[in-house]
Amino acid sequence: MLYHIFLGLFLIFSVNAKSLLDQEFDQFGKCLLDSEKTLGNEVHVKVMTVTRGSDVVLPCFTCVSPEDGIEIETTYKPSAGAIGRMASSAVDFFKERLLKSTFSMPDKDRWKFDWEFAPIGKRFSQLSSMHRTSAEKVSDKINRFLNREDAKFGLGDRYELLLKSVTANQTGYFRCANRHLRNVVSNTYFLEVITKKKFNHIEGELGSNAILKDVDLTSGEFGDLKLKYETKASEWSSCSYCSQETGEETRNIQCLLKPSVPPNLLPSEASWILLFGVVPCSSSLVPIELRKHLKSLGNDVVHIEHRPCWEDCKTQAAVGREVKSPDELGEFRVMDYLPAGEYLFGELLPRILPPVARKVILVVEGDSLVMTCQRIYDVSHGVHWFSMKRGLLQQSNLKETYSDRAYFDDDWRLIFDAVTMQDDDQYYCYSSQNVLLSTFHVRVMENDKSRELVELMRMFVKFVAFLFIFSLIANQLFQ
Repeated sequence: MLYHIFLGLFLIFSVNAKSLLDQEFDQFGKCLLDSEKTLGNEVHVKVMTVTRGSDVVLPCFTCVSPEDGIEIETTYKPSAGAIGRMASSAVDFFKERLLKSTFSMPDKDRWKFDWEFAPIGKRFSQLSSMHRTSAEKVSDKINRFLNREDAKFGLGDRYELLLKSVTANQTGYFRCANRHLRNVVSNTYFLEVITKKKFNHIEGELGSNAILKDVDLTSGEFGDLKLKYETKASEWSSCSYCSQETGEETRNIQCLLKPSVPPNLLPSEASWILLFGVVPCSSSLVPIELRKHLKSLGNDVVHIEHRPCWEDCKTQAAVGREVKSPDELGEFRVMDYLPAGEYLFGELLPRILPPVARKVILVVEGDSLVMTCQRIYDVSHGVHWFSMKRGLLQQSNLKETYSDRAYFDDDWRLIFDAVTMQDDDQYYCYSSQNVLLSTFHVRVMENDKSRELVELMRMFVKFVAFLFIFSLIANQLFQ
Protein backbone atom coordinates (compact mmCIF):
# COMPACT_ATOMS: atom_id res chain seq x y z
CA MET A 1 0.00 0.00 0.00
CA LEU A 2 2.78 2.42 0.90
CA TYR A 3 4.48 1.55 -2.37
CA HIS A 4 1.42 2.68 -4.35
CA ILE A 5 1.13 5.93 -2.40
CA PHE A 6 4.81 6.76 -2.95
CA LEU A 7 4.43 5.92 -6.63
CA GLY A 8 1.55 8.39 -6.93
CA LEU A 9 3.50 11.09 -5.12
CA PHE A 10 6.47 10.50 -7.41
CA LEU A 11 4.29 10.83 -10.52
CA ILE A 12 2.85 14.17 -9.33
CA PHE A 13 6.32 15.43 -8.40
CA SER A 14 7.75 14.40 -11.78
CA VAL A 15 4.99 16.09 -13.80
CA ASN A 16 5.13 19.32 -11.78
CA ALA A 17 8.95 19.48 -11.81
CA LYS A 18 9.06 18.81 -15.55
CA SER A 19 6.63 21.62 -16.37
CA LEU A 20 8.54 24.14 -14.23
CA LEU A 21 11.93 23.06 -15.53
CA ASP A 22 10.66 23.19 -19.12
CA GLN A 23 9.71 26.84 -18.62
CA GLU A 24 13.09 27.60 -17.01
CA PHE A 25 14.98 25.87 -19.85
CA ASP A 26 12.96 27.75 -22.48
CA GLN A 27 13.86 31.07 -20.86
CA PHE A 28 17.48 30.00 -20.48
CA GLY A 29 17.73 29.03 -24.16
CA LYS A 30 16.13 32.31 -25.26
CA CYS A 31 18.56 34.24 -23.04
CA LEU A 32 21.56 32.49 -24.63
CA LEU A 33 20.32 33.25 -28.15
CA ASP A 34 19.64 36.90 -27.31
CA SER A 35 23.06 37.27 -25.68
CA GLU A 36 24.84 35.78 -28.67
CA LYS A 37 22.93 38.05 -31.02
CA THR A 38 23.53 41.18 -28.92
CA LEU A 39 26.99 40.65 -27.41
CA GLY A 40 28.59 38.06 -29.69
CA ASN A 41 31.23 35.65 -28.48
CA GLU A 42 33.53 38.27 -26.93
CA VAL A 43 33.11 39.65 -23.42
CA HIS A 44 32.85 43.45 -23.27
CA VAL A 45 31.99 46.08 -20.71
CA LYS A 46 28.27 46.85 -21.07
CA VAL A 47 27.45 50.55 -21.33
CA MET A 48 24.28 51.79 -19.59
CA THR A 49 23.02 55.38 -19.65
CA VAL A 50 20.25 56.30 -17.19
CA THR A 51 18.53 59.43 -15.93
CA ARG A 52 19.43 60.79 -12.50
CA GLY A 53 17.04 59.51 -9.84
CA SER A 54 16.38 56.17 -11.54
CA ASP A 55 16.62 52.77 -9.89
CA VAL A 56 19.00 50.44 -11.74
CA VAL A 57 19.40 46.65 -11.71
CA LEU A 58 22.78 45.21 -12.77
CA PRO A 59 22.64 41.39 -13.23
CA CYS A 60 25.70 39.52 -12.02
CA PHE A 61 25.09 36.70 -14.53
CA THR A 62 23.88 37.19 -18.10
CA CYS A 63 22.09 33.84 -18.24
CA VAL A 64 21.51 31.37 -15.40
CA SER A 65 20.66 27.73 -16.08
CA PRO A 66 17.78 26.17 -14.08
CA GLU A 67 20.18 23.98 -12.09
CA ASP A 68 22.42 26.91 -11.17
CA GLY A 69 19.39 29.06 -10.38
CA ILE A 70 18.08 26.48 -7.90
CA GLU A 71 21.53 26.12 -6.35
CA ILE A 72 21.96 29.87 -5.92
CA GLU A 73 18.48 30.46 -4.50
CA THR A 74 18.50 27.53 -2.06
CA THR A 75 22.07 26.85 -0.97
CA TYR A 76 23.84 30.14 -1.61
CA LYS A 77 20.96 32.61 -1.57
CA PRO A 78 22.65 36.01 -0.98
CA SER A 79 19.60 37.58 0.65
CA ALA A 80 18.97 34.67 3.03
CA GLY A 81 21.17 36.11 5.77
CA ALA A 82 23.69 34.40 8.03
CA ILE A 83 21.13 32.09 9.71
CA GLY A 84 19.83 30.78 6.39
CA ARG A 85 23.32 30.06 5.08
CA MET A 86 24.29 28.30 8.33
CA ALA A 87 21.19 26.10 8.11
CA SER A 88 21.97 25.20 4.51
CA SER A 89 25.56 24.31 5.45
CA ALA A 90 24.32 22.05 8.26
CA VAL A 91 21.94 20.21 5.90
CA ASP A 92 24.73 19.69 3.36
CA PHE A 93 27.04 18.39 6.10
CA PHE A 94 24.61 15.65 7.17
CA LYS A 95 23.82 14.78 3.57
CA GLU A 96 27.49 14.16 2.90
CA ARG A 97 27.84 11.97 6.01
CA LEU A 98 24.69 9.90 5.40
CA LEU A 99 24.76 9.74 1.60
CA LYS A 100 28.45 9.49 0.79
CA SER A 101 27.87 7.44 -2.35
CA THR A 102 25.24 9.70 -3.91
CA PHE A 103 25.92 13.16 -2.51
CA SER A 104 29.02 15.32 -2.37
CA MET A 105 29.37 18.68 -0.69
CA PRO A 106 28.95 21.55 -3.14
CA ASP A 107 31.83 23.89 -3.83
CA LYS A 108 31.36 26.48 -1.08
CA ASP A 109 33.34 29.13 -2.94
CA ARG A 110 31.66 28.73 -6.33
CA TRP A 111 28.97 31.36 -5.77
CA LYS A 112 30.79 33.75 -3.44
CA PHE A 113 30.39 36.77 -5.66
CA ASP A 114 30.60 40.38 -4.56
CA TRP A 115 30.34 43.70 -6.35
CA GLU A 116 33.19 46.17 -6.90
CA PHE A 117 32.98 49.81 -7.98
CA ALA A 118 35.52 52.10 -9.65
CA PRO A 119 34.78 55.80 -10.24
CA ILE A 120 36.24 57.21 -13.45
CA GLY A 121 40.01 57.47 -13.13
CA LYS A 122 40.23 55.44 -9.89
CA ARG A 123 40.79 51.82 -8.90
CA PHE A 124 38.17 49.25 -8.01
CA SER A 125 37.08 49.02 -4.40
CA GLN A 126 34.74 46.49 -2.79
CA LEU A 127 31.12 47.61 -2.75
CA SER A 128 29.38 44.65 -1.13
CA SER A 129 30.63 42.13 1.45
CA MET A 130 28.19 39.24 1.51
CA HIS A 131 30.72 36.59 2.56
CA ARG A 132 32.51 38.01 5.58
CA THR A 133 34.16 35.71 8.08
CA SER A 134 32.83 34.91 11.53
CA ALA A 135 35.27 37.46 12.92
CA GLU A 136 32.95 40.26 11.80
CA LYS A 137 31.64 42.25 14.75
CA VAL A 138 28.07 41.68 15.85
CA SER A 139 27.56 45.45 15.97
CA ASP A 140 28.35 45.70 12.23
CA LYS A 141 25.68 43.13 11.42
CA ILE A 142 23.13 44.93 13.60
CA ASN A 143 23.92 48.29 11.99
CA ARG A 144 23.56 46.87 8.48
CA PHE A 145 20.22 45.33 9.41
CA LEU A 146 18.84 48.54 10.97
CA ASN A 147 20.00 50.71 8.05
CA ARG A 148 18.88 48.39 5.27
CA GLU A 149 16.00 50.69 4.19
CA ASP A 150 18.35 53.69 3.81
CA ALA A 151 21.02 51.76 1.93
CA LYS A 152 21.84 53.06 -1.53
CA PHE A 153 22.15 49.55 -2.95
CA GLY A 154 21.01 46.01 -2.30
CA LEU A 155 21.49 42.48 -3.62
CA GLY A 156 18.85 40.25 -5.17
CA ASP A 157 18.46 36.49 -4.89
CA ARG A 158 20.81 35.93 -7.84
CA TYR A 159 23.43 38.50 -6.85
CA GLU A 160 21.94 41.25 -9.03
CA LEU A 161 22.96 44.70 -7.79
CA LEU A 162 20.04 47.03 -7.01
CA LEU A 163 21.02 50.72 -7.12
CA LYS A 164 18.46 53.17 -5.71
CA SER A 165 17.97 56.74 -6.98
CA VAL A 166 21.33 56.95 -8.74
CA THR A 167 23.26 60.21 -8.86
CA ALA A 168 26.21 61.50 -10.87
CA ASN A 169 28.54 60.26 -8.11
CA GLN A 170 27.69 56.70 -9.14
CA THR A 171 28.98 57.15 -12.67
CA GLY A 172 31.73 54.59 -13.18
CA TYR A 173 32.49 50.89 -13.53
CA PHE A 174 30.70 48.11 -11.67
CA ARG A 175 31.78 44.48 -11.81
CA CYS A 176 30.61 41.26 -10.17
CA ALA A 177 33.62 39.18 -9.14
CA ASN A 178 34.50 36.09 -7.13
CA ARG A 179 37.76 36.62 -5.19
CA HIS A 180 37.49 33.55 -2.93
CA LEU A 181 40.34 31.21 -3.91
CA ARG A 182 39.75 32.19 -7.55
CA ASN A 183 39.73 35.25 -9.78
CA VAL A 184 36.49 35.22 -11.78
CA VAL A 185 34.72 38.30 -13.14
CA SER A 186 31.16 37.56 -14.29
CA ASN A 187 29.88 40.87 -15.68
CA THR A 188 31.26 44.40 -15.91
CA TYR A 189 29.21 47.54 -16.53
CA PHE A 190 29.91 51.19 -17.22
CA LEU A 191 27.05 53.17 -15.69
CA GLU A 192 26.61 56.75 -16.88
CA VAL A 193 24.17 58.93 -14.94
CA ILE A 194 22.98 62.05 -16.77
CA THR A 195 20.45 64.78 -16.05
CA LYS A 196 18.17 64.04 -18.99
CA LYS A 197 18.11 61.77 -22.04
CA LYS A 198 16.59 62.87 -25.31
CA PHE A 199 13.66 60.71 -26.44
CA ASN A 200 11.37 60.91 -29.43
CA HIS A 201 8.20 58.78 -29.31
CA ILE A 202 6.79 57.63 -32.63
CA GLU A 203 3.88 55.38 -33.58
CA GLY A 204 4.84 52.24 -35.49
CA GLU A 205 3.00 50.19 -38.09
CA LEU A 206 1.49 46.76 -37.51
CA GLY A 207 3.34 43.94 -39.24
CA SER A 208 6.32 46.08 -40.26
CA ASN A 209 9.81 45.87 -38.76
CA ALA A 210 11.36 48.41 -41.10
CA ILE A 211 12.72 51.60 -39.55
CA LEU A 212 10.29 54.45 -40.22
CA LYS A 213 11.16 57.63 -42.08
CA ASP A 214 10.33 59.61 -38.93
CA VAL A 215 13.53 58.25 -37.37
CA ASP A 216 16.00 61.02 -38.20
CA LEU A 217 19.29 59.21 -37.57
CA THR A 218 22.30 59.29 -39.88
CA SER A 219 24.78 56.52 -40.58
CA GLY A 220 28.37 57.18 -41.56
CA GLU A 221 32.03 56.56 -40.76
CA PHE A 222 35.05 58.27 -39.26
CA GLY A 223 37.53 57.10 -41.86
CA ASP A 224 40.76 58.02 -40.07
CA LEU A 225 39.70 56.29 -36.86
CA LYS A 226 38.15 53.24 -38.58
CA LEU A 227 34.92 53.77 -36.62
CA LYS A 228 31.41 53.69 -38.02
CA TYR A 229 28.12 54.94 -36.61
CA GLU A 230 24.89 53.27 -37.65
CA THR A 231 21.21 53.11 -36.76
CA LYS A 232 20.27 50.07 -34.70
CA ALA A 233 16.78 48.92 -33.65
CA SER A 234 16.28 46.64 -30.66
CA GLU A 235 13.92 43.68 -30.57
CA TRP A 236 10.26 44.37 -29.90
CA SER A 237 9.37 44.11 -26.23
CA SER A 238 6.70 41.80 -24.88
CA CYS A 239 3.14 43.10 -24.96
CA SER A 240 2.50 45.44 -22.05
CA TYR A 241 -1.05 44.38 -21.25
CA CYS A 242 -2.91 41.08 -21.40
CA SER A 243 -6.61 41.59 -21.95
CA GLN A 244 -9.22 41.94 -24.64
CA GLU A 245 -8.17 45.58 -24.69
CA THR A 246 -5.16 46.80 -26.65
CA GLY A 247 -1.68 46.68 -25.17
CA GLU A 248 1.57 48.10 -26.55
CA GLU A 249 4.94 46.74 -27.59
CA THR A 250 7.96 49.00 -28.01
CA ARG A 251 11.46 48.99 -29.41
CA ASN A 252 14.34 51.46 -29.14
CA ILE A 253 16.11 52.90 -32.17
CA GLN A 254 19.39 54.69 -31.59
CA CYS A 255 22.80 55.47 -33.04
CA LEU A 256 25.65 53.13 -32.07
CA LEU A 257 29.37 53.58 -32.59
CA LYS A 258 31.50 50.51 -33.37
CA PRO A 259 34.73 49.53 -35.16
CA SER A 260 34.54 49.21 -38.94
CA VAL A 261 37.63 46.95 -39.18
CA PRO A 262 39.00 43.98 -37.19
CA PRO A 263 40.49 44.91 -33.78
CA ASN A 264 44.10 44.46 -34.92
CA LEU A 265 43.64 47.11 -37.64
CA LEU A 266 42.28 49.84 -35.37
CA PRO A 267 44.55 52.89 -34.87
CA SER A 268 45.71 53.60 -31.33
CA GLU A 269 43.42 56.65 -31.08
CA ALA A 270 40.38 54.37 -31.39
CA SER A 271 41.62 51.41 -29.32
CA TRP A 272 39.48 52.55 -26.35
CA ILE A 273 36.38 51.11 -28.02
CA LEU A 274 37.77 47.55 -27.83
CA LEU A 275 36.87 47.47 -24.13
CA PHE A 276 33.20 48.11 -24.91
CA GLY A 277 32.63 46.76 -28.42
CA VAL A 278 29.61 49.02 -29.04
CA VAL A 279 28.96 52.45 -27.52
CA PRO A 280 25.90 54.74 -27.85
CA CYS A 281 26.70 57.83 -29.90
CA SER A 282 25.61 60.14 -27.07
CA SER A 283 27.80 58.50 -24.40
CA SER A 284 30.50 60.51 -22.64
CA LEU A 285 32.90 57.68 -23.54
CA VAL A 286 32.93 59.02 -27.10
CA PRO A 287 35.66 61.69 -27.57
CA ILE A 288 34.25 65.21 -27.41
CA GLU A 289 35.03 66.07 -31.06
CA LEU A 290 33.24 62.99 -32.35
CA ARG A 291 30.35 63.50 -29.95
CA LYS A 292 29.81 67.08 -31.13
CA HIS A 293 29.73 65.94 -34.75
CA LEU A 294 27.23 63.17 -33.97
CA LYS A 295 25.07 65.61 -31.98
CA SER A 296 24.99 68.04 -34.91
CA LEU A 297 23.54 65.20 -37.01
CA GLY A 298 20.81 64.55 -34.44
CA ASN A 299 22.26 61.17 -33.48
CA ASP A 300 22.02 61.87 -29.75
CA VAL A 301 18.26 61.15 -29.71
CA VAL A 302 16.79 57.75 -28.75
CA HIS A 303 13.62 57.02 -30.73
CA ILE A 304 11.02 54.86 -28.98
CA GLU A 305 8.62 53.23 -31.43
CA HIS A 306 5.34 51.81 -30.13
CA ARG A 307 2.55 49.88 -31.79
CA PRO A 308 -0.61 48.08 -30.57
CA CYS A 309 -0.56 44.41 -29.59
CA TRP A 310 -2.88 41.82 -28.09
CA GLU A 311 -2.01 39.06 -25.65
CA ASP A 312 -4.06 36.50 -23.73
CA CYS A 313 -3.64 36.36 -19.97
CA LYS A 314 -1.76 33.18 -19.01
CA THR A 315 -1.76 33.49 -15.23
CA GLN A 316 -3.51 30.46 -13.77
CA ALA A 317 -5.16 30.41 -10.38
CA ALA A 318 -3.88 27.77 -7.97
CA VAL A 319 -6.09 24.69 -7.92
CA GLY A 320 -6.28 21.63 -5.71
CA ARG A 321 -4.71 18.36 -6.85
CA GLU A 322 -5.57 14.74 -6.33
CA VAL A 323 -2.86 12.23 -5.38
CA LYS A 324 -3.59 9.03 -7.28
CA SER A 325 -1.86 5.65 -7.16
CA PRO A 326 -2.58 2.23 -8.72
CA ASP A 327 -4.10 -0.49 -6.58
CA GLU A 328 -3.49 -4.27 -6.81
CA LEU A 329 -5.63 -4.49 -9.96
CA GLY A 330 -3.75 -1.65 -11.67
CA GLU A 331 -6.57 0.89 -11.39
CA PHE A 332 -5.68 4.43 -10.27
CA ARG A 333 -7.50 5.55 -7.15
CA VAL A 334 -7.51 8.85 -5.25
CA MET A 335 -5.28 8.43 -2.19
CA ASP A 336 -5.05 12.01 -0.99
CA TYR A 337 -6.04 15.58 -1.86
CA LEU A 338 -3.73 18.61 -1.89
CA PRO A 339 -5.47 21.99 -1.40
CA ALA A 340 -4.56 24.88 -3.68
CA GLY A 341 -1.12 26.30 -2.98
CA GLU A 342 0.19 23.26 -1.07
CA TYR A 343 3.06 21.04 -2.23
CA LEU A 344 4.56 17.67 -1.40
CA PHE A 345 7.80 17.20 0.51
CA GLY A 346 10.72 17.42 -1.91
CA GLU A 347 8.56 18.87 -4.70
CA LEU A 348 10.06 21.57 -6.90
CA LEU A 349 8.45 24.82 -5.75
CA PRO A 350 7.59 27.66 -8.12
CA ARG A 351 9.92 30.64 -8.08
CA ILE A 352 9.01 33.18 -5.43
CA LEU A 353 8.53 36.65 -6.86
CA PRO A 354 10.19 39.61 -5.11
CA PRO A 355 7.97 41.61 -2.75
CA VAL A 356 6.07 44.56 -4.16
CA ALA A 357 8.21 47.71 -4.05
CA ARG A 358 6.20 50.39 -2.25
CA LYS A 359 7.35 54.02 -2.09
CA VAL A 360 5.94 57.27 -0.73
CA ILE A 361 7.49 60.21 -2.60
CA LEU A 362 7.29 63.82 -1.42
CA VAL A 363 8.14 66.39 -4.13
CA VAL A 364 7.77 70.15 -4.54
CA GLU A 365 5.73 71.57 -7.40
CA GLY A 366 8.00 72.12 -10.39
CA ASP A 367 10.55 69.43 -9.46
CA SER A 368 11.39 66.49 -11.70
CA LEU A 369 10.39 62.94 -10.75
CA VAL A 370 11.51 59.47 -11.88
CA MET A 371 9.53 56.33 -11.02
CA THR A 372 11.18 52.99 -11.83
CA CYS A 373 9.10 49.85 -12.16
CA GLN A 374 10.61 46.90 -10.29
CA ARG A 375 10.97 44.22 -12.95
CA ILE A 376 12.20 40.62 -12.85
CA TYR A 377 15.33 41.09 -14.93
CA ASP A 378 15.68 37.49 -16.19
CA VAL A 379 12.02 36.93 -17.09
CA SER A 380 10.68 38.31 -20.37
CA HIS A 381 7.46 40.19 -19.75
CA GLY A 382 5.96 43.58 -20.56
CA VAL A 383 4.83 46.20 -18.03
CA HIS A 384 2.07 48.78 -17.89
CA TRP A 385 1.29 51.70 -15.60
CA PHE A 386 -1.96 52.66 -13.94
CA SER A 387 -2.94 55.96 -12.33
CA MET A 388 -5.63 56.10 -9.67
CA LYS A 389 -6.96 59.36 -11.15
CA ARG A 390 -6.33 58.88 -14.86
CA GLY A 391 -6.52 55.13 -15.41
CA LEU A 392 -4.29 53.10 -17.76
CA LEU A 393 -1.16 54.96 -18.91
CA GLN A 394 0.40 54.00 -22.25
CA GLN A 395 2.69 55.52 -24.83
CA SER A 396 -0.29 56.42 -26.98
CA ASN A 397 -2.15 58.49 -24.35
CA LEU A 398 0.62 59.78 -22.05
CA LYS A 399 1.39 62.91 -24.06
CA GLU A 400 -2.26 63.97 -24.19
CA THR A 401 -2.86 63.07 -20.53
CA TYR A 402 0.03 65.08 -19.08
CA SER A 403 0.58 67.77 -21.76
CA ASP A 404 4.21 66.82 -22.51
CA ARG A 405 5.15 66.93 -18.82
CA ALA A 406 5.61 63.14 -18.59
CA TYR A 407 7.06 60.40 -20.78
CA PHE A 408 8.32 56.82 -20.69
CA ASP A 409 12.02 56.16 -21.20
CA ASP A 410 13.59 53.15 -22.93
CA ASP A 411 13.10 50.95 -19.81
CA TRP A 412 9.47 51.91 -19.06
CA ARG A 413 10.37 54.37 -16.31
CA LEU A 414 7.70 57.02 -15.80
CA ILE A 415 9.45 60.41 -15.81
CA PHE A 416 8.00 63.86 -15.04
CA ASP A 417 10.02 66.89 -16.15
CA ALA A 418 8.08 69.19 -13.80
CA VAL A 419 5.30 67.94 -11.54
CA THR A 420 2.18 69.99 -10.86
CA MET A 421 -0.41 69.81 -8.12
CA GLN A 422 -2.60 67.69 -10.45
CA ASP A 423 0.10 64.98 -10.42
CA ASP A 424 -0.54 64.26 -6.73
CA ASP A 425 -1.71 60.71 -7.25
CA GLN A 426 -1.10 57.00 -6.71
CA TYR A 427 0.74 55.16 -9.49
CA TYR A 428 0.94 51.39 -9.95
CA CYS A 429 3.18 49.30 -12.18
CA TYR A 430 2.00 45.84 -13.29
CA SER A 431 3.50 43.08 -15.38
CA SER A 432 1.76 42.15 -18.62
CA GLN A 433 0.04 39.33 -16.69
CA ASN A 434 -1.42 41.88 -14.23
CA VAL A 435 0.97 41.03 -11.38
CA LEU A 436 1.57 44.08 -9.17
CA LEU A 437 5.29 45.02 -9.19
CA SER A 438 5.56 48.54 -7.73
CA THR A 439 3.41 51.24 -6.14
CA PHE A 440 4.17 54.95 -5.78
CA HIS A 441 2.21 57.34 -3.56
CA VAL A 442 3.26 60.77 -4.85
CA ARG A 443 2.52 63.79 -2.69
CA VAL A 444 3.13 67.21 -4.29
CA MET A 445 3.73 70.24 -2.07
CA GLU A 446 2.79 73.68 -3.31
CA ASN A 447 5.70 75.87 -4.31
CA ASP A 448 5.12 79.25 -2.58
CA LYS A 449 6.60 81.61 -5.19
CA SER A 450 5.67 84.73 -3.24
CA ARG A 451 7.78 83.59 -0.30
CA GLU A 452 10.64 82.80 -2.65
CA LEU A 453 10.36 86.29 -4.17
CA VAL A 454 10.47 87.90 -0.71
CA GLU A 455 13.61 85.96 0.18
CA LEU A 456 15.28 87.07 -3.07
CA MET A 457 14.40 90.69 -2.34
CA ARG A 458 15.88 90.39 1.16
CA MET A 459 19.11 88.99 -0.27
CA PHE A 460 19.24 91.83 -2.80
CA VAL A 461 18.71 94.51 -0.09
CA LYS A 462 21.41 92.94 2.09
CA PHE A 463 23.82 92.88 -0.86
CA VAL A 464 23.14 96.56 -1.71
CA ALA A 465 23.60 97.55 1.95
CA PHE A 466 26.92 95.64 2.03
CA LEU A 467 28.14 97.49 -1.07
CA PHE A 468 27.08 100.84 0.40
CA ILE A 469 28.89 100.22 3.72
CA PHE A 470 31.95 98.90 1.88
CA SER A 471 32.10 102.03 -0.29
CA LEU A 472 31.87 104.30 2.79
CA ILE A 473 34.72 102.43 4.53
CA ALA A 474 36.86 102.51 1.39
CA ASN A 475 36.19 106.26 0.97
CA GLN A 476 37.32 106.96 4.56
CA LEU A 477 40.47 104.86 4.14
CA PHE A 478 41.59 106.61 0.95
CA GLN A 479 40.97 110.11 2.33
